[in-house]
Amino acid sequence: MRRGELFRYHDASGVSGTGVVAHLVEFLDGSVALRWLGKHPSTAVWASLESVLAIHGHLGASEIRWLDPDPRDADAEMVTRDILPRDLEPGETKRPWPEQLSEAASTGP
Repeated sequence: MRRGELFRYHDASGVSGTGVVAHLVEFLDGSVALRWLGKHPSTAVWASLESVLAIHGHLGASEIRWLDPDPRDADAEMVTRDILPRDLEPGETKRPWPEQLSEAASTGP
């Protein structure tokens, strides 16, 4: 699985704008989840990246900018990331669930 962004150079429709207009995740089977940003966000799942670009690529006006290496590429350098919540230090094991989440829900923000 790898993450990416749909970057649009030119917005022919005037709806999505330019720059990063959507986030996406490509799964190992080739399917893609696309999350649109902006005033009216939505999520769609596509059978392939080729399908996404055929519809939303606008003949080269958009491109995919990958944030992660392709896990199917044997030569790609895999990056490991610390997945601890920001308020924890390495080595800490305290997690904000389930007790703390239920406490927060009952007391409000």
